Amino acid sequence: MKSRYQIIPLDKILDPELPLRSDLSPESVADLVASIKQVGIIEPLVVAKKGESFEVIAGHRRLLAATIAQLATAPCMVTEVEGLTADILKIHENLARAEINPVDWAKHLDHLKSQYTLSNAKIAEILGMSEQWVDQHLAILRYSPELLDALTANRLAFSSARELAQIRDPKKREQYTDYAVRGGVTPALAAKWRREANIPTLQQTPIEGGENPELSHPTATNDPECPVCGEPVRLEESITLIVHHFCRPAPRASSS
Repeated sequence: MKSRYQIIPLDKILDPELPLRSDLSPESVADLVASIKQVGIIEPLVVAKKGESFEVIAGHRRLLAATIAQLATAPCMVTEVEGLTADILKIHENLARAEINPVDWAKHLDHLKSQYTLSNAKIAEILGMSEQWVDQHLAILRYSPELLDALTANRLAFSSARELAQIRDPKKREQYTDYAVRGGVTPALAAKWRREANIPTLQQTPIEGGENPELSHPTATNDPECPVCGEPVRLEESITLIVHHFCRPAPRASSS
């Protein structure tokens, strides 16, 4: 891949046509802006010629931060890549960045799959990732709206969302997702909820002259005990806390 170093005016550098990050904002690059004001842009942007201008292939965050910092120019490596090679380079630039939203990954993997007619296995090979990783991220695009919204807003971890996505009943899945977003959830707890929610509902004997009784919340198991007050905790009343086992308070003594 041929490339050359060049200092380019910022008004000649274009945002990527299909940016990998959908959540770029002035707030998200505040630390980078401060760094650029102090020491400038250390790592050159990677750009490709596009007419009389240059399109960013790698370095979209740096471009936004440089614009906010009111720089006139930016150091760039001008490359001749295009098409699939450019898309792969853009993704490789971001593979090590854990803060990339899973929904953004899903959209870009889908772009590779449809634009270049690639199999999941081939995408995995090109990116140096496992085929399972590609499968799991592409599956995000089939998630229910409440799960997609929670993932996009970074209010739910991908590992937990994968578990909740496997809840078969749409109403239960929506309820559990709401609990997870409001109270927090670990992947292990999300897996427990998924198993509970997918237990077939037992047929109950109708009460004479009335309807079948309904569960007060979507779980068929006994409510866990609150370690603080010792009373049962309904799912919708719970929150998830990560603490040392030796820090957990003992249940209160019964007053009876």
